[in-house]
Amino acid sequence: MKALVVKEFGGPLILEDVPLPQPGPQDALIRVKACAVDQFDLTIRDGKFPTAKTPIILGHEIAGVVEAVGAKVDNVQPGDRVTSTLYLTCGRCRYCLTGRETICADFKGYVGIHTPGAYAEYTTIPAVNLVKLPETISFPEGSVIANAIGTPYHALTKRAKVQPGEFVIVTGAGGGVGAHAIQIVKMMGAFVMAVDIGEDKLSLARKLGADAVFDASSGDFSTVAREWTNGEGAEVVLELVGTRTFESSLKSLARGGRMVIVGSHTGTVLTASPQAMIANEWELLGSRNVTKRELAEVVALVAAGRVKPIITGTYPLEEAEALLQKLRKQEIIGRVVLEP
Repeated sequence: MKALVVKEFGGPLILEDVPLPQPGPQDALIRVKACAVDQFDLTIRDGKFPTAKTPIILGHEIAGVVEAVGAKVDNVQPGDRVTSTLYLTCGRCRYCLTGRETICADFKGYVGIHTPGAYAEYTTIPAVNLVKLPETISFPEGSVIANAIGTPYHALTKRAKVQPGEFVIVTGAGGGVGAHAIQIVKMMGAFVMAVDIGEDKLSLARKLGADAVFDASSGDFSTVAREWTNGEGAEVVLELVGTRTFESSLKSLARGGRMVIVGSHTGTVLTASPQAMIANEWELLGSRNVTKRELAEVVALVAAGRVKPIITGTYPLEEAEALLQKLRKQEIIGRVVLEP
């Protein structure tokens, strides 16, 4: 089969013929129909992910068709249209057993790092990770659901627990995760301010329903945020960027506000004043991807038209290198998708 292989970290993606992966007893062989490209792929390719090893096939935002299943698989069958959660979890610890498998105590790894990735014609994935896609959702749309939509869904509904009428700020709002976060905030009945760099991304944010926008190339957005919230500050900040916007995000929080941190870069450290945390009763919350149950909820929302996957282009495998370079330069709006 054809696959894009990273032979050494920092090196190019090489298109070559590789053996067809064989599913184990609890795996499914997937014919890849679409694989979205995201920042995590760059992190891995650049050698900044400690447990990744070369040679490696990237790609974890997958949609495809089940071709074959292992002997112990009973939840999917050949012909099923599927997408996948990202994390490889134990299924036995107290977190997995209580629906919080994203913080599994016996974490096994990642689809696309510790399993063959989906920058390829076929891949294998543990069947327990798979969620079925209805015919009404296209494969490109299905590929962005787990990460680009599931991540902000988990952060906003389960971690921040956004309430109707609240003010919410989303940083990195024109990217793949942010564009869907805007839609989820509006679906929840709250007001949203979109923060990003560049008119193209802010224009998309407006089209998706953002009540206010701010070009972060102008610097600190906390003054504008407080003006927008009648001097009170935002009840929720969804921080998708990390270090560069953290200080402004913190200064934009209302008393009793919640900041949910999703975006980060390896090795970076964020600092906050304990006195300010205490005086304002701020909550800083981490948020990690999406659970399988939540992914099924997101699939239902997309199928019902409540959230629209934002895909700005589909491309063959040969275009992956160029897409990663555009991603590095922050030139991609929404998500772009490979179709092997």
